[in-house]
Amino acid sequence: MTSYNIDTYDSDHIRAVFGNLSIDKTRLPSSGLTGAGVPSFVAEWLLDKLVPGNGSLTATEADKVNAFVSKAFPRKDDVNVIKFRLTQGEIYKLIALLKVRVKLEEGKGEIPEPQAQIPILSLNQCTISTDLIERHEMLLRQGIWGKISLGLLSDGTPEIIDFDPFQCSKVDLQAYANCRAQFSTDQWRDLMFCSMGYNPQHPNYTHTAKTWILARLLPLVEANYHLMELAPKGTGKSYVYENISGKLSMVSGGKISRAQLFFNARTREVGLLGRHDVVVLDEVQSLTFDNPDEVIGPLKTYLASNRYNCGGYQDISSDCSLMLLANIELDNFLQPKNSNNLVVDLPYFFSETALLDRFAGIIPGWKIPKFTYDMAASGAGLKMDFFGEALLSLRRDNRYFTYAQQHTKFDKSATVRDQNAILKSASGFLKILYPHLNLTLMDYERDCLKPACELRQAIRDAEYTLDDEFRQLSQEICVEAY
Repeated sequence: MTSYNIDTYDSDHIRAVFGNLSIDKTRLPSSGLTGAGVPSFVAEWLLDKLVPGNGSLTATEADKVNAFVSKAFPRKDDVNVIKFRLTQGEIYKLIALLKVRVKLEEGKGEIPEPQAQIPILSLNQCTISTDLIERHEMLLRQGIWGKISLGLLSDGTPEIIDFDPFQCSKVDLQAYANCRAQFSTDQWRDLMFCSMGYNPQHPNYTHTAKTWILARLLPLVEANYHLMELAPKGTGKSYVYENISGKLSMVSGGKISRAQLFFNARTREVGLLGRHDVVVLDEVQSLTFDNPDEVIGPLKTYLASNRYNCGGYQDISSDCSLMLLANIELDNFLQPKNSNNLVVDLPYFFSETALLDRFAGIIPGWKIPKFTYDMAASGAGLKMDFFGEALLSLRRDNRYFTYAQQHTKFDKSATVRDQNAILKSASGFLKILYPHLNLTLMDYERDCLKPACELRQAIRDAEYTLDDEFRQLSQEICVEAY
């Protein structure tokens, strides 16, 4: 394998290989777009359209972006201003997230029309043509960010006249693999790292730290893959999930209802797990449910079988992955205070091994340094919308799991769930680091299988502490590449 000095991060090579799918990551922090609530996968697209170039924005470029933002991105308190302009016959153009929902009601005697929603303006009953919906079917799922042309019908109903999406819709995975072949493994790892928004040249980002930060991408590349990250505050656990794709949904702490997560019987709308590719629950240490048994039961079923049933309605199947983020306390040596039971400070239901066993692993976030401004990406990386879509597209390719199966040997210490978890984690690392599947057995063992085992070992350690049943097995899971 070609060695690579991180001090020679080659932005020119990245631009030569990926062309307009790459962007200088210093553009975004100097733009002020994230401060306006614009996710990175939208902001980088806009920057490339408005002020293409490299390096921090000039004063002129910043003024151009700010003028555009003030005009095109509405605030919540702009809704009455926009409504007034619509009543004056104006076609108002804005950039926002657009969703479409279809509400079925029996006994109405007519087929309901789909209704568009613009959440930032709290507009939930806009008319939209079926032609626009058929062209952009993702509107019916997570919704899409784009340029919306909004008008008003004669009866006072807001109307979506036109829509131009911003998000990358399709990735040529063979072309992506061909691009990977033009980088060494270390160069590609640093490109992935920079594309996430981190500076691969920062001395605090060791090889180990990079491995666990890249592990945050596993729920994107693997369908029905469920993972936790436990870390002290300030390591940037949620950053990538908030910015990489509109197909992810993030919920921060507090109380989560069964209707929100699974199915709303009143509106008959499928919940988060049925609509998104990844659902991220942040601040899990403060997570509560009104009635935990009503949530934990279907959650265990879903984590095990990829489907759930709520309130007697038909089964809902999904390939959504679940990511849990939580803060934990460290000792004076910056190690977890309860290293053999990392979930001890989480809500009590995570100490039920029947639930815990359904997670593939725990990312050791205490091995990731706290984030500071000089750790932000400063070279060329992949545009966030393309990067996110490429990762999500890989979840449908089974060749990586097959490779892992063919090159992994378990002994009797590994249960079926241990084996499935480790194989899926190893498959995920293959997709992130070796999408072209050109690697040696040593590469696989070092970069994929070993971290996959470490992720799962944290689950086994907690189970061994919590439940006598697991003490019948050895505490260590033994796996080897062959």
